[in-house]
Amino acid sequence: MTKMEQWTIVIVLLTIAIILLFASFFVKDNDRKFADEMSEYTLQLTEEIHELKQRLIAIEEELGKEVPVSEDSQTIKKVHNLTKQHIITLYTSGRTFDEIAEQLSVPITTVQLVVDNYIEQSIV
Repeated sequence: MTKMEQWTIVIVLLTIAIILLFASFFVKDNDRKFADEMSEYTLQLTEEIHELKQRLIAIEEELGKEVPVSEDSQTIKKVHNLTKQHIITLYTSGRTFDEIAEQLSVPITTVQLVVDNYIEQSIV
């Protein structure tokens, strides 16, 4: 194999490597878009489930059925409210959603939902 053939092979391989490098940037963007779409979809489902639960409670109250509230569920609500306040405090101090989710060990969709509700309530 001559030196000219070797250099031709090196140039071809280098060109392929550069093309694959650029292609890898676009693949990461698609993964990020997919993750964002899934996050948004999960947030929408969480909101819909919450609305359905509220409607179910309202219907049960209209029918005269008492909605059982156990001591454990009240404790969970208190902890949930404390977590909400902690999320809002961290958000107003300039933390990102990712940082808040990691620090509090909650899903990022929960952080987004709490912050969205906080912003919506602040506007009204």
